[in-house]
Amino acid sequence: MFVRAELRSLFSSDVDDLRSYSSAESFRVTVRAMIGPKGEPGEESFDFDVCSPAWLADELGRRPLIAGRCRLFMAQFSYEAVEGYVLQQIAGATGDDWGEVAAKLSRWAYWEFEDYVVSPGC
Repeated sequence: MFVRAELRSLFSSDVDDLRSYSSAESFRVTVRAMIGPKGEPGEESFDFDVCSPAWLADELGRRPLIAGRCRLFMAQFSYEAVEGYVLQQIAGATGDDWGEVAAKLSRWAYWEFEDYVVSPGC
């Protein structure tokens, strides 16, 4: 079986309306992409931060090292650019099953089931 991913929704709990969000010079917004197998029920969350270079500079002034995983950088927040990036990543994530697709998506966003281990007896 060949599986493709589909974006179901894109939102943030940091701001009320991500589409109309107007960023300050220094910003970091956590975005959640709800993605599921195309044409099938179900969806899972993939989270990432969208940050400005000014935010990065501010953070580097406070500490010497910052990990970049699950972070996108842009000078000014643009919903359209973020959505376009997510759609581009989704288009490149295909596989034989949903687990393979989700693992590919988790290269750039934190998958809700990343590091999940089934307990014995469950």
